[in-house]
Amino acid sequence: MDEVNGKLISIYIGAQKGAGKQAVVSAELMANEGLSGDHHAGLKPHRQVSFFANETLQEINAAGIEVTAEEISTNLLTEGIAIDTLTAGTRLKVSTAIIEISEARMPCGSLTKIDKRLPKATYLRCGQFGRVITGGVIHTGDSIEIL
Repeated sequence: MDEVNGKLISIYIGAQKGAGKQAVVSAELMANEGLSGDHHAGLKPHRQVSFFANETLQEINAAGIEVTAEEISTNLLTEGIAIDTLTAGTRLKVSTAIIEISEARMPCGSLTKIDKRLPKATYLRCGQFGRVITGGVIHTGDSIEIL
């Protein structure tokens, strides 16, 4: 596969379930755990980190559905990579960390609390879950390489 690069637009961590996520400038990805300080870390081996494409978020907002990355519970907002087309097993390098795509995210019912149109708007483009293979510190603006 040819090298493909994208960019990490923002990073979000939620310390408590249901409390929403907060933007951070940098974070530590821990191997076999997830993002340090995020309530999902260590809970489900194949759902350690969530990805969402900034391009999709912009399209949803342009369609009149006002939503933020924090509200849709994403950890890593990407740009320049067709994140929804990646298959399980694809590995991404962010800074020195390596994350393996494990499964597609599916819209959940809680999205209707934000906007009843949101589950349909994110169907088949709700991002991906991944597991952290190699840990490392990541920063907003880091490049993302498909390995």
